[in-house]
Amino acid sequence: MKQEIPGEVIGENEWPRHRAAAWLAVVILAVTAILVGACVPTGQLGARPAASPMESVEAYLQRYQPGPTPRLFQTTQLLDRRGRLIAERWEEGRRTWVPLSRISRHLVDATIATEDASFYYNTGVDPARIAGAALQNAQTGQVVSGASTITMQLARNLFLGPEERYDQTVDRKVLEAGLAQELTSLFTKEEVLEMYLNLLNYGSLAYGPEAAAQLYFGKQASDLSLAEATLLAGIPQQPAEFDLFKSLPAAKARQRVVLDLMVRHGYLSPDAAAAAYAEAVPLRSDRELRVNRAPHFVQYVEDTLEARLGIDDLRRSGLVITTTLDLDLQALASDIVKARVAELQPRYDLSNAALVALRPGSNEVMVMVGSADFADAAIDGQVNVAVSPRQPGSAIKPVLYATAFEDSLISPATVLWDVPVTYTVSADNIYTPRNYDERFHGPVTARTALANSYNIPAIKLLDGVSVERMLESAQAMGLRSLTQDETYYGLSLTLGGGEVTLLDLTTAFATLANQGTFVEPTPVLNMRDALGQAVPGWQPEAPRQVVSPAAAFLVTDILADNIARTPAFGANSPLRLSRPAAAKTGTTSDWRDNWTLGYTRHLVAGVWAGNSDGRPMQNTTGLTGAAPIWHEFMEGVLAEPHLLAVLDASEDAAAWEFLPPPDLEQRPDCPPGVSCREGGEYFSPQWLQAAGEGGPLADSVAQVPSAPLYVDSGQGAQWAAYCQVEPAVARSLLKLPGRFGLPDPGQPPAALDPEAERERLHAVAWSLIHPTPVDLGPCDRLGDTVARAAALVPEAAGVQVLIDLSAAMDPIAGPVAGDTAIPVASTWTGLSGPVSYGLSQPVAHHDGCQGNYIIGTVFDGAGGAVAGVRIALIDQYGNQAMAVSKDGTNDYGYYDFPIGDAPNRYTLTVVDEAGTPLSVPVVVNHLQGDAGSVPCHTVIWRGG
Repeated sequence: MKQEIPGEVIGENEWPRHRAAAWLAVVILAVTAILVGACVPTGQLGARPAASPMESVEAYLQRYQPGPTPRLFQTTQLLDRRGRLIAERWEEGRRTWVPLSRISRHLVDATIATEDASFYYNTGVDPARIAGAALQNAQTGQVVSGASTITMQLARNLFLGPEERYDQTVDRKVLEAGLAQELTSLFTKEEVLEMYLNLLNYGSLAYGPEAAAQLYFGKQASDLSLAEATLLAGIPQQPAEFDLFKSLPAAKARQRVVLDLMVRHGYLSPDAAAAAYAEAVPLRSDRELRVNRAPHFVQYVEDTLEARLGIDDLRRSGLVITTTLDLDLQALASDIVKARVAELQPRYDLSNAALVALRPGSNEVMVMVGSADFADAAIDGQVNVAVSPRQPGSAIKPVLYATAFEDSLISPATVLWDVPVTYTVSADNIYTPRNYDERFHGPVTARTALANSYNIPAIKLLDGVSVERMLESAQAMGLRSLTQDETYYGLSLTLGGGEVTLLDLTTAFATLANQGTFVEPTPVLNMRDALGQAVPGWQPEAPRQVVSPAAAFLVTDILADNIARTPAFGANSPLRLSRPAAAKTGTTSDWRDNWTLGYTRHLVAGVWAGNSDGRPMQNTTGLTGAAPIWHEFMEGVLAEPHLLAVLDASEDAAAWEFLPPPDLEQRPDCPPGVSCREGGEYFSPQWLQAAGEGGPLADSVAQVPSAPLYVDSGQGAQWAAYCQVEPAVARSLLKLPGRFGLPDPGQPPAALDPEAERERLHAVAWSLIHPTPVDLGPCDRLGDTVARAAALVPEAAGVQVLIDLSAAMDPIAGPVAGDTAIPVASTWTGLSGPVSYGLSQPVAHHDGCQGNYIIGTVFDGAGGAVAGVRIALIDQYGNQAMAVSKDGTNDYGYYDFPIGDAPNRYTLTVVDEAGTPLSVPVVVNHLQGDAGSVPCHTVIWRGG
């Protein structure tokens, strides 16, 4: 008979030399049997603690072993959305619990043959093994063998503390034996074996067959070959000594022992054992224990789960987390970021960049590249810039415009005046915003202002929306990193004065892409525990409609309008893709941060570029620093069908078009003198309802009876603008800016605060320098308005403004002033200077006279009739006449000239007693030209 002792074999031919020891063994065997059968306390473990072996082990460890929970530490795996391994997270060691059915039979047999040949038929204790061990110990004079079965070893690891585990006293052995018997009564042999194998230490911090198989051979435990299994089976006796990476020769020698024991106990033939031993077993060349293909994303997932679910033991929980990340998209983005940063660094001193990509609708995080190189300490590569607050520059402006559209404060066709404006923040803080190009652009539509990222219209718009309202809207759209109150940010908020994270800002753009519905960024698709059961609790916030689909689409349509942004960005900028895409850049002061964010119907992406330490770059903007990265990534996705498949995106171009909500109405209406959307602008039903009969442009355009104004800067009098007068043709004219710099119907200048009035005058000056179809106010107040505007803007001071009242009834004003244009009289509103007169309304031609007459009235500056004013007349042939305004009760201030019944051209001038002109000449056509065939003409003067 042959008896197996772990580590040694005692053959039958050895017994005669140890007859005394044999008798001692028999005695010990008998005593042990008595102790085991009668003296071991039973019932210590109570009922089975859980249905599964793994849960039972955890319950026992929590009851008997110290340490953090879960006691049964297991490796947590993070998978990409297609089930590919992203990272393994662990602390004490790697372990992935697998049922016995997923462990190679070769490893099971090798373990039983090596550790406990009688496992399947003993009661947890093997008296023969105990006797053999006692004999061996007696022969050597010291304890060299413990005779523990697999079940006894399991009991030792589960129930005995570290200080008791290696105690070789009889009491401890008796306790261990009793616990092993209880385990045998509570669990099947297969369950005991599953628990035992999954607790074994296989060296190199690998615990259990699955972790060992993956670590050493890169395969699952179920796929282990005989040679691989017998190498592993020998390790647990001395994990450090038999580590395959560190001590392969020792491990091979141990494998020989394992194979011999398998032959001895009938598991293998000698030939099979020899073949297994001779087989070359390649080990993994990649010995990096902590696999992590997306380190910034993995840390983000850990932080998110800890914050949301309180999971602070992720690295020992054995979870299998299927994330939203796609490794192919991640690799594409990472490669592009790294390559582009290397390319741009010498030119712009730009050393780092980050990229986040989300999937519209679900807002799943498809990509998170937190830096150009995680391993580069010189750029703080381990800092995840995707979740680090930075100033966004103008990239935040779409949030403002979405809010303004939502509140029906503006439409895309609303005219915003890009002229100088000043805000008094405090006594010692005067804020004067500037555009990036250091220019002013006059009246522009909201579409043009946003598409070209003009700063001044955005500041004025925020003043109208209010900082508090924008913060409320921004946070609802996903900008949770804006945590301060409105006083902290001020009007610079819309220019990037508050710090936000790239992930937050990309989320806000995703809200626009989601038709105004906020969806919390989601990094996790599902989580399962080591048993494959779903882990409850991971649920993102419920989606919320935070801006209307109409407001979201209007912003999207503007950001996708390549024609609208061409003045600032050019026709072929990196913002233009081969598919419809909405995009916006941002640049902060001193070029510290570059941003580009944008989306198609199937993918949202945001890019930050700069230096992690905040060091300024060299003259680079969002268009030159971040946009090339964004463009290359988006086009890279569009070019790869398998990446489009990840997004469930069609290759059909029509499926990429942004579609307006059904309640939006497209109309051709466009304010005069500005640029609008090709094909017509979109208007929301709320806007159209508020506009009423005035139409969708009522906030910016008015039908104004007006006369044309001309400006002469030394090169001839050219058309410039209009002023209000009656009677006259009603023209579609732009309104001057009112409160908040926005068009404000019917608000007189006196109602404006000084800063708003100053802005209005800047708009007047702009119109005098740049011809604009704008209403500059009442003609009889124009002199004062022009004088005050010219005092603000030096370019306007040297021009002469003329008015052609005789052309007031002409619907088409000529581009060049005619003979009837007269200089604007600055004294109309009582300014100091010589007395002069001018027409108070256009010359009127009619048939209200009894014959052929020129008639009229003279008024003073206050509108009262004036007697004694002399009016001289001369016709085209040189004939002259003089009339004096009358002082009669019924005709006070009235004058008249009888004229002939033949066509003629008369010139009238107000003169003093000496004949000195007090007005510019006014030409009256009789029976010709604009007079037609009517015999009577009215010329009304105002002055003094």
